[in-house]
Amino acid sequence: MTEPDLRQRFIKPSMDPQKLQHFLSVYDTGSFSRAASNNDVSQQAVSKSVAKLEETLSVRLFERGAFGAEPTQFGHALARRAKVITAESRLAAAEISAMRGADRGYVRIGLGWSFLTRIAPMVINRFSEKQPGVTLSITSGDTKTLYEKLLRGEVEFVASAPPSDLEIDNAIDTTEMFEDRDVIMMRRDHPLASKTDITLEDLSSQTWLVSMQLQMQWQRICNVFLAASLSPPAKYVDMDSVILAKSTLLQSDAVMLLAKELFATEEERAQYHIIEGTEFPVARTAYFAIRRNSLLQPAAQSLKNELVAACRSIVGINQLRGMTVAEKP
Repeated sequence: MTEPDLRQRFIKPSMDPQKLQHFLSVYDTGSFSRAASNNDVSQQAVSKSVAKLEETLSVRLFERGAFGAEPTQFGHALARRAKVITAESRLAAAEISAMRGADRGYVRIGLGWSFLTRIAPMVINRFSEKQPGVTLSITSGDTKTLYEKLLRGEVEFVASAPPSDLEIDNAIDTTEMFEDRDVIMMRRDHPLASKTDITLEDLSSQTWLVSMQLQMQWQRICNVFLAASLSPPAKYVDMDSVILAKSTLLQSDAVMLLAKELFATEEERAQYHIIEGTEFPVARTAYFAIRRNSLLQPAAQSLKNELVAACRSIVGINQLRGMTVAEKP
C-alpha cells in the first residue's frame, strides 16, 4: 500500500491566477467595487474570488470597513507573491506566442523621461524595421510608478534614471547604463537669462515647475534653499508631462530642473537658457531594470538590444557602464 504524502496535509491546492488578479486589484485600489470595475466583472465575482482565496489559505486577507478594504498582514504577504505569479503568467503567454512565430508578438516596456526625446525614437525606428510584426507598447512616467508596473508584470523591463534615494524592491534587478545630469532650464529671453551670476535668491523668487511624483527631488531642491538660510520657492506648478513642462517654460518665466537628454536637437536646446554648475543635485544614474530571476521573451530581448545600441549612439559608448555591448538576439 502506498504511504500517504504527509506534505499534502499541509500544502493547499495551487491558487487560480484569475482569483489572484482580483485580489491584487482590491489590494491596489483598496475597494472591491473599483476592483470589479477595473476587471470588467461584478463586485460579487471579486468578492467570491477573495473569499475563495481566504478559504484556501485559512486566513483573512482584508479587513472590510466603511472606508474600503484594508489588507491584513496576510494580505500584504500574499500580494508580494501574487504579483510574481501573475507577472510570470503574462510573460509565459507572451513568450509562447513569440515561439509560435518569431515575427509576431507583443512587447510592452517602461521608459523614464530621460529616454523619451532622443533615445526612444531611435529604438522605435530600429525595432520596427527589424520586427515589423511585433506590436511595441511604451509607457512612461516616474521610476517609482514604472517599477510598480514591472513588479506586476505589466512591462517586461524599465529603463529610467531614478532619484538616488529611491528605495528599490529586492525583486528588481538593475544594471547601470549611464549618468544623467539635470540642469536649471528657463526660456532664452527669461529676465534672469541676461544675468552673469544668477543667485539662489534670484531662483527662490521664481515660479518652479515640478513633478510631485518626484517628491524626493523637490525635497532636495528645497533643502538647497534651506541650507542657504533661504525660504524654498513659494510658487510652483505640479505637472507630470515633459511636453507640457517644456512648452510652459517657453511661454512663461518659470524655471525647472530638467535632464539635458530631454532635448532632441541642438536647435531645440537653443530655445532655452541653461544653468549648469549650480548647488542643486544634478547627477542621476540611468538603469536598465528587470524582475529578478526573470528571462526576457525573444521580442523583449531584441528590443533591449536596440535600446543598448541607441544609447551607445546617442550617449556615447565611453559613457555606458554595465551595458557596453548588446547581446545578440
